[in-house]
Amino acid sequence: MAEAAIIDLLRHGEVEGAVSVARGCRTDVPLTESGWSQMDAVAQSLHLEGSLTAIATSPVSRCALFAGQFSTQAGLPLTVLEQMREIDFGHWEGKQAHEIQEQELLTRFMENPDGVQLPGGESFNMFARRIIEEWESWIHGASGEHRLLISHGLVKRVLLSHLLAIPLSHIWRLALPYGAWSRVSLMQGEQPRLLFLNREVKP
Repeated sequence: MAEAAIIDLLRHGEVEGAVSVARGCRTDVPLTESGWSQMDAVAQSLHLEGSLTAIATSPVSRCALFAGQFSTQAGLPLTVLEQMREIDFGHWEGKQAHEIQEQELLTRFMENPDGVQLPGGESFNMFARRIIEEWESWIHGASGEHRLLISHGLVKRVLLSHLLAIPLSHIWRLALPYGAWSRVSLMQGEQPRLLFLNREVKP
C-alpha cells in the first residue's frame, strides 16, 4: 500500500532592499541576516523531526544558497528545479508600484492575475503552468518520503492554489510572509491535505 508523501514548502527569508518591489527571476538580491535566521529556524525544526529525505530549490540564489548550505549540513540530496524560479516581471522587475507605468494593468494584476500578460515578461498563466508541470514531475515517486521545497511567494501561491483547488483569480487571498513554512500531505487516490500554513518558528 502506498504511503503518504509529506512535502514542506518554504518561502525564502527576508531580502535586502526596499519593501514592495517586484522581485522576480531577473532580480536577485541577497537575504538579510534576519532572512537567514528565518530559514535557519525552519531548518532546525526539520532537523529535529529527523524524517526529511530530500531538498529541492529554485535556482535563484536567495533560495539556492540556503538550500545548498542546508543540504550539506543535513547530508541530504539537493535538486535544483529550474522551473521553480519566480515569475519574470519583465519591465516591472526591480520597481516599486508607483514606478510602474502600466498602473491600470498593475491594479488588475493585484486584484486578479489570471490571464494577465506582464509587459516584457511572462504571462501569469504560462508561469502557473510551468510551476505545476515541474511540481508534478518532482513529486512523482515521492510516496513515503518527506521532502522540502524552497521557493518564492508567487510560486507557493500557485502550488497551494493548485493543491487546494483555489482559482488563480483568488491567489492573493493566501498571505505568505518571508520565511513562510507550510506542509502538505499527498496520498495517491486521495485529495491533498494542508497540514499547516505559515507555521511560525522563532529564530
